[in-house]
Amino acid sequence: MPIAIHPCARLGILVLVACCVWPVPATWAAAAGVTVEDDGTTASEPLSPVDAYFEAAARPGGAADAAALGIAVVRDHAADALVLDTLAWGILTDETLLHRDLPLALRAARLAHQVTGGTDVEVAETLARALVMTGSRDDGIAMHRRAIDLCGDDPSTRLVLREILAEYLQPPADPGPTDGAVIRRIEAEACGLIASGRAVAVSRLLDEADVSPCRLEPVAAAAAPLTSEQLFEKVRRSVVVMAALEPAAEPGRYEVTLATGFVIHPSGVVATNFHVVDAPESPVLVAMTADGVVHPVTKLLAVSPFADLAICQLDGAEALPPLACVSGARPGQRIHALSHPDGGLYTLTDGILSRYFVHRADGQAKTMFTTTADFAVGSSGGPLVDDRGNVVGMVSSTLAVYAQDEEAAGRRLHERPEDSGDEPAGDEATAVSDGPLLPGDFQMGLNMCVPAADILRLIGGEASAGQ
Repeated sequence: MPIAIHPCARLGILVLVACCVWPVPATWAAAAGVTVEDDGTTASEPLSPVDAYFEAAARPGGAADAAALGIAVVRDHAADALVLDTLAWGILTDETLLHRDLPLALRAARLAHQVTGGTDVEVAETLARALVMTGSRDDGIAMHRRAIDLCGDDPSTRLVLREILAEYLQPPADPGPTDGAVIRRIEAEACGLIASGRAVAVSRLLDEADVSPCRLEPVAAAAAPLTSEQLFEKVRRSVVVMAALEPAAEPGRYEVTLATGFVIHPSGVVATNFHVVDAPESPVLVAMTADGVVHPVTKLLAVSPFADLAICQLDGAEALPPLACVSGARPGQRIHALSHPDGGLYTLTDGILSRYFVHRADGQAKTMFTTTADFAVGSSGGPLVDDRGNVVGMVSSTLAVYAQDEEAAGRRLHERPEDSGDEPAGDEATAVSDGPLLPGDFQMGLNMCVPAADILRLIGGEASAGQ
């Protein structure tokens, strides 16, 4: 759980989340509830009551456990202002919480304020925020002014609190949910689909999938050029967030894995990568459409593992705006990618189609292309579109190119067949030579894409030339 830090009295503190691999000093570890072994590694101890509360409050279905834990924390630590304030502040500010108990936060904040005799600026700020968030806005503003008065000779903290006060006095327009909040809602709704019996296990989807074309009516290509703003709005309406739930180490718990897809037929048919749906351990695969509705994938209409394509049917999705697929995009043509790199939902990038190349493996061959449009993990299955909003390809993978030392580079050039026409893709980039390839400085990334012609073949449509 991210550590909740007050804006006052803690300015300039850099908080390192406990995912680092460096040895942890014993004095820090003791404060964080971590045991340092003789070899410098760490071993987690049982969660503190407050940490256990936040773990439950951030877990789908954990509301009842969190409520019981919260009551116990307030009861057992009624005289400990630090514990009470930490609990209240976390409830008020932790964006990872699925279950936010504001009355509990107000109760804990009031107790902490009483314990400190109203003289602690951080505790006063927590109580002010709790009052505002529970509807007692005037009382919260009055308490916040007291917190400012308690700042003494700390001008930085006073400025921070004055800025917060200005927002209390004139609340800004709600900017909407964060990406993290949207992703947590997708996870919660996916768990709800499992509980309601509407989910189809991905293993079943894969068992029932076929590699034959699914025979969909292709969408007519758009002919009118669009501005960048118009292009974004058009494509955004058709792009979906794909999500699978991967089993976590703890039984009954899952971790959400994100990718991208796009609508190719108004009846709720979505295209994405095969490697996105190749998650047989997942109990559900879902897609959130641009209107925020989460739909389960109930059938794989057609797949091509080698071309890295999957055509998915969403349950309960109707009249979705589809994108047309066109073949014939040329090197040098400007193209645009809309996807969710690293959870950054609906990110638009652009570049050019760099080149086509042939990839051969296990007796099969396919044509792919590279682009200078950026994408990253989470972008898999996203569309590459032309200036009219027609799909010319699909995001597939990235390949990092590193400088090699002279000996390894010479061996690579000597052993690679110059006339093969192959280009390494994915993990195969390190398998060109049997000798070790020692990475040096990063030089560039190759962004690998599936041409739209492969999508058209998988839906039984004829390849249509780009406009």
